[in-house]
Amino acid sequence: MNASILIHLTTQVLWIVMLLSLPVVAAVTVVSLLVSVLQTLTQLQDQTMQFIFKLVTTAITLFIGYRWMGLTLLNYGELAFSQLSMMRR
Repeated sequence: MNASILIHLTTQVLWIVMLLSLPVVAAVTVVSLLVSVLQTLTQLQDQTMQFIFKLVTTAITLFIGYRWMGLTLLNYGELAFSQLSMMRR
């Protein structure tokens, strides 16, 4: 029983990490593609422009989703600690 709880918690945390990173990765990918197309059309090959847009996109996405991400991690933490305390008994 102890091993199955640990495996379940590990699987859950991996899914949560994937779920929480998905909005940031998707937004940065879309912005990166748009900036690349814009740079190709205008023939500007400045790498700092792409970096700044990615950085700003990441900051905005994290600012928009910080509450949801925090609540998801908090709920998982409560679940994990309750499950681990039940293993001890």
